[in-house]
Amino acid sequence: MISQKKIYYIVLGLFTTAVLGSILNSFINYEAVSLTFLKLGYPIYLIQLLGLFQIIGLSLIWFNKSHWSLEWAFAGFFMNYSLGAISHLVIKDGNGASAVICIILLFVTYIQSKKIRESNNQISQFGKPKYL
Repeated sequence: MISQKKIYYIVLGLFTTAVLGSILNSFINYEAVSLTFLKLGYPIYLIQLLGLFQIIGLSLIWFNKSHWSLEWAFAGFFMNYSLGAISHLVIKDGNGASAVICIILLFVTYIQSKKIRESNNQISQFGKPKYL
């Protein structure tokens, strides 16, 4: 249980760093990012919306205990990064490797959070063991 939580928080920290880095890059290198969005065929106003929704998604993952909103946050990140990687592959503008790395980190975080929630549900259902 303790090792699962450690893995969860380490991978979640890496995922958070990657997401915050992409948000920061979007605002620092706004011209380059907007040219990339135009090349991909997306409107430029999506840069601000994606940044806002990624911050909301991270805050839901870190601070919210609701299972429903947590699932939607994971789904939103998965759709964002998978569609981004596919877009880069379709127009042959790189391979979308950073998006694939974020998807892998997201999957590990999701699986670990499921394991932690299931073990917490079992503990609360049967009572806390004396050695914990």
